[in-house]
Amino acid sequence: MDQSLYSQFFCLSLYSKDYPIKPSTLYHILIGKRTASILFKAHMYQLIKFFSIFPNLKRAHYNQMIQKFVTRGWIKANGTSEEFYLSEQGKAEVEIYFSEHFYPTNLNQLLNGKSTKEFWKKIVFLTQVLSELRYQNKRYLPLDKEWKNQLWVKNWLKNNPLDKQKLAQSFGKEWIQVLNNLDSFSAEIAVSQLTGHEKFGKTITQLASMHKIEALEIAFLLQDAIIQLMDQIVRKKEKYPLFYLIYQECIGDPYSSLSQSTRLTAYYLDKGLSIENIALKRNLKANTISEHVIELAIIFSDFDVASVIPDTDYQRLITVFQSNEKITYEELEKDMPQVPFSWYRLIQVERSRTDE
Repeated sequence: MDQSLYSQFFCLSLYSKDYPIKPSTLYHILIGKRTASILFKAHMYQLIKFFSIFPNLKRAHYNQMIQKFVTRGWIKANGTSEEFYLSEQGKAEVEIYFSEHFYPTNLNQLLNGKSTKEFWKKIVFLTQVLSELRYQNKRYLPLDKEWKNQLWVKNWLKNNPLDKQKLAQSFGKEWIQVLNNLDSFSAEIAVSQLTGHEKFGKTITQLASMHKIEALEIAFLLQDAIIQLMDQIVRKKEKYPLFYLIYQECIGDPYSSLSQSTRLTAYYLDKGLSIENIALKRNLKANTISEHVIELAIIFSDFDVASVIPDTDYQRLITVFQSNEKITYEELEKDMPQVPFSWYRLIQVERSRTDE
């Protein structure tokens, strides 16, 4: 990433003229440091969809890039603090660069990154298997070497009642339909990745070289094409019964994007247990469970904050925030000394949703 002009302008675009951002916090958002405070900052900076987008980003390379932004005057310090605003010049540079390059607006890395990746992996592997099956060829190297994924394909084929040749034909027809509804470049990028009988899919690097576009931009373009494809499958599921089956399997669990520990907390909350009871049951500190709850409130916009705060306290907190939206926790403590920090944070998250 350190050599990529595209990635530098992409990172510059994450700064704002309206509110200052701390470079170290932005770094933790980009690599996906999963703490309640970093997730909250990602939410407040409106960067939640880019959370964990560069998990392997090296701190030294990132710091060099930020220094370059400062030296060129593209970001300006917020007084003496460690936070920075996007400058007028920086904003102009971003606009000029992205007037000629693709900018990813449809991503939701945190919520759908994992399931999108799984969906594409399964679709691509199944395409290869069905293409070879169509030509009755059993002597080929499977794209996926993992035994569990090979087993998944075998079971998927076995569980489908259609004759295998008809199945391959139907799958091919769904591909043609879905590609016809994508813009031509998205369709081309998606098809370029496919491997089948006597056809080998291209890697991101090969596609980048072919189109004379940086690899990261191609990766974003491909991801956008997959998201378009998935949206279409959901909207017109009766047209894509085979694709929709795979989609359902990959998206089935709404908590799949969570860590195992947070998922377990979500499960107990769904059962009606309080934060204190979950902590006791799991032999964890109540603070740890509270962090999980904050994470759930940030990730799921329909999470009911009022369900985890006693009604009287919830109503009082709402009243306090209505009279002073920017109240600090220290100020709140003077009025309501017994209020835990997690309640303060949850109300902040809830109220920020209404501003979006």
